[in-house]
Amino acid sequence: MRNLFTALKQDTQPSHTALENTFPFSIYHQNNLFNKTAYYAVLSIMKEFHKSSAQAVKQAEHADTRLAQIAAMIDSNAVLTALDKDTLELEKDSHLFSAKQGSTYIDTHQTSYTDTHHKKTDSVRFCATINDEASKDTHTNSQLLPLFHSPTTGAIAAAYVWLGSSMGANIIARRLSGMEYDIPTHYYCAMAECAKSWVSFKQHVDALLPELASENERVIDDIVEDAKAWFEYLIKLGMQFQATASMKDISSERCENPLST
Repeated sequence: MRNLFTALKQDTQPSHTALENTFPFSIYHQNNLFNKTAYYAVLSIMKEFHKSSAQAVKQAEHADTRLAQIAAMIDSNAVLTALDKDTLELEKDSHLFSAKQGSTYIDTHQTSYTDTHHKKTDSVRFCATINDEASKDTHTNSQLLPLFHSPTTGAIAAAYVWLGSSMGANIIARRLSGMEYDIPTHYYCAMAECAKSWVSFKQHVDALLPELASENERVIDDIVEDAKAWFEYLIKLGMQFQATASMKDISSERCENPLST
């Protein structure tokens, strides 16, 4: 039987790299793209991921009580509360809607949105887009959710992505605190707390694997595929925000220039 966590690390690496190169997550690797508007987009997307994955883990736990410890490790209430605090603080910041924040975003994964017009209202439109998407019914985003091999493998995969992403949270929080912007970091601080459960998570899952494998001989492959599906869900959320922002920009251009083709 393959080592699960070695397989997860190796087989999800391409998905992980693609996610890092997808707007708005690429702002952490391209400093020139970072601003509060883009940061707000990151938090909004992560809120969708954490809500969806927490629900998946909770539902799986109800069907399989062996997952109770894993459900506790992700500490979903603390993480979602922290996300709410950060997004609310950003929404209160009038400068978030200022053109000074800039408006050029590049997605190097599959599509790109580059604003070459430099209109003063572009940043405002993008923020409005995020707020519109966040306030919509979650039906649209739920349609992006993949089908998992089973509730159990989907939940373990969700916890892997959740806790794995928490490993660099402390570093990101420190970087954000040192920036010229006044950036709220409740989310990354909460994720840094989750990171303390990483070793326990791996030990607990490894202890469960023999029993799970006796019920499903493909359990390791299924968990790996479900983890890749969670990464793809995050990528799709990022691309959805970018596509919506681009369409808003096109629509606004048409309104401002009704004779343009």
